[in-house]
Amino acid sequence: MKHLKICAVFLICAIMTSCGANEVASSSTATISVPKQEQSEIITDKKLLYKNDDSNLAVKTLYLTVRRGNDGENTNHSWGEINSYSVFDYERMGVDRYKVEAILQEGDENGPLAGGFGYGLTTPNATVQIRGQTSSKYAQKNYKIEIKKDAGSLAGQTTIALNRHMLDSLRLRNKLCFDLMAQIPQMLSLQTQFVHLYVKDETRDEADAFTDYGFYTQVEQPNKTALAAHGMDTNGQLYKINYFEFFRYADVIKLKSEESYDKKAFEELLEIKGNDDHTKLIDMLDDVNNYSMPIEDVCGKYFDMDNMLTWMAFHILMGNIDTQSRNVYIYSPLNSEKWYFWSWDNDGALEQTTRLVRGNSTARGWEYGISNY
Repeated sequence: MKHLKICAVFLICAIMTSCGANEVASSSTATISVPKQEQSEIITDKKLLYKNDDSNLAVKTLYLTVRRGNDGENTNHSWGEINSYSVFDYERMGVDRYKVEAILQEGDENGPLAGGFGYGLTTPNATVQIRGQTSSKYAQKNYKIEIKKDAGSLAGQTTIALNRHMLDSLRLRNKLCFDLMAQIPQMLSLQTQFVHLYVKDETRDEADAFTDYGFYTQVEQPNKTALAAHGMDTNGQLYKINYFEFFRYADVIKLKSEESYDKKAFEELLEIKGNDDHTKLIDMLDDVNNYSMPIEDVCGKYFDMDNMLTWMAFHILMGNIDTQSRNVYIYSPLNSEKWYFWSWDNDGALEQTTRLVRGNSTARGWEYGISNY
């Protein structure tokens, strides 16, 4: 990652310098050449997805009826169990995250609505588990709702990520960032929706009514469905960075055809959300970590520089510091060497600004600004 970061820092400094002092630039004998990107390599997000402002700002009401399922699908658990364990507890126990079966329905404040998704269902159309990493330790959980195959979709999505944002008192940072990204041509954004959630827990004998679970933000899940919705290549490579600093990781990052390939170990670094041919990823990492190659050439070859620099500048400006080694996806179309950064989880944005306003800043200065990268 150090090699890649040096390139980004170098190029950002070059851009900032050229923007700030034309007279200095004109008198300098040194020039900086950034490889020109071929027009055919450039991809853009489908910005029409974000044009329906009224719907985008409205609060959707969802009803979730949770039930015990079966051992085969790991859904034979109580709602209390789902809300008791963090991802770190599951790691210590050495088991997959527990799930429950659920009936997911659209509605309003009076209940499920006729004609809405899931209306009238009496059998489960989804499963629910907790989501997130550090946030899974909080008392109020984030949820991942997966709509079952052949059960349809909710606004074109089959994976519904509901984020509580417990540490964000305004509950808007994540959505604000994605709404801003939607207006920036060089960035890839995601569809977001405010959600009011009600839950009926039928894993308890006494459950007979929905409980108000409050305000959540639904964020579109980057996957093959999202790739199609955003006009991207559904056959391309898409990885969610869990903890990954662009080192080679040769003992883990391997082709799936290799005998020693361990998918579980691989996905501790990068979750595979698209094409599982890792050849292109390995080629990029080999060159990024080859210090005999000029880094500006490597970055120009493998990364969309407008996208990478804009992604980095955006998070610097928003103070979203937890983006150096996680909370981002990387995407590459099938017939291209280029990689694109796709933001994920922005609830740390503006946190330092909020703390400064409240007079309780705990900032470590090196985490903010370009030094974070």
